[in-house]
Amino acid sequence: MKRNLLTKAAALLAILMVLAAGTVFAGGSSEKSASGKQELNFWYHSGDPETDAFFEGFLADLNASQDQYEVVYTSFNFADFQNQFQMAVMTDTMPDVVSLGFSNLAMFTAQDSILALDDYLDQITTYENIDEQLLQGMRKIGNGVLYGIPFAYNQEVAWYNTQRLAEWGIEAPKTQAEFLQYCEEFADPANSRYFASMRCVRPYDSLIAWLWTWTDGLGYNGSWFDDEGKCILRDPAFAEALNAYADIYKNGWVSGDSVNNNFDQIVAEFGSGVSAYIVHNSSSETTHRLNLGEGNFAAARVMANDQGHYYASGIQPNCYCVTNQGEDHDYTGALWLISQLSGQECVSGICQAVGRVPCNNLVTEEDWYQGDTEMMLYASYLSDPNYHQIDNPYWIPEFSSFITDEMTADFQAVVMGEMDAQTCLNGWADAIDEYQAAYEATL
Repeated sequence: MKRNLLTKAAALLAILMVLAAGTVFAGGSSEKSASGKQELNFWYHSGDPETDAFFEGFLADLNASQDQYEVVYTSFNFADFQNQFQMAVMTDTMPDVVSLGFSNLAMFTAQDSILALDDYLDQITTYENIDEQLLQGMRKIGNGVLYGIPFAYNQEVAWYNTQRLAEWGIEAPKTQAEFLQYCEEFADPANSRYFASMRCVRPYDSLIAWLWTWTDGLGYNGSWFDDEGKCILRDPAFAEALNAYADIYKNGWVSGDSVNNNFDQIVAEFGSGVSAYIVHNSSSETTHRLNLGEGNFAAARVMANDQGHYYASGIQPNCYCVTNQGEDHDYTGALWLISQLSGQECVSGICQAVGRVPCNNLVTEEDWYQGDTEMMLYASYLSDPNYHQIDNPYWIPEFSSFITDEMTADFQAVVMGEMDAQTCLNGWADAIDEYQAAYEATL
């Protein structure tokens, strides 16, 4: 519990530093904008040039198409968003609508900054078109309550350089054993060329997929918990898996920079030719196209184990949420905006722009989706009996900070030889058990 308090204290300090620096973003609703319309503020949690360009164009058209609302768009770097939103909560300057990642929704619902939507579903005109399984997943985080409307998700996938693999006379590895073989065989440190890139900063999806695939999830169908409700990471099979993964770095089969690689860095290594293979998700497709050019890269399923089973983190949709501004607040405008953002036109546009998988069922019937090779690959996961989803415990409010902070620091320590794998995994299991017990005490 001391570790949790220290994490929260550090977050509060960061927020206060931002406040002291005088950083201010538009938030909340004013009565009228300069155009005479009611102003609605929309914050996007993970901006990039492609995303911003899409939303700025879509919202400009939306603003021009009606006389009641003027939507103001603000985007944030993913790494900065959490502190900025916490600052808005503390200063009562929250926007009307905010997008959130699956991983940080529980934290914000736990602090009551997100509005429960069940009493307002009749005002969300797109609700009936949203995939029912994804809505159920959102309710699981909220202990049966719906706090967000899912609009798109990223599918974990392998990306490979088609020219490099053709030169080597190989295909993308189908199994973890093949992957390790290629990492060793094609590592060329003298020329800064490697088969793969490794992510050691916030490595959770790729690392968790490796661990669960190697161990076959110990037969618990992707759960983090055994039949007694205890975290399974203590099992020695996970230490074997973690050692095999860490040895890729220790043996010099990936770049020396890998220990500090986040997703931006592995995508850059892949795009510059330092590596020929990465495990990331569907959202990096646009960047690969810019870096390598159409036809010079392709997607493949993530690696399987010797039994042919492969695991990836369960579908984690991004969602649109209405901020909780009190029982007497008029949420009509925010609910109207949620309907526009989760509608067919907007979801189709953002998914095409940044390579995400749509949650609106109307989009999956469109020609572009049906004809998109990568989208059909992602869809094939769900019908493959060898594919298993890892049920990450995002309902735990501390889980988001755990995978960002503790998992990063400890994994870096393991690959650097400063911590052994079993000690690392025992610590993770202890933390998860503690967080889960605290969560269950609130039910």
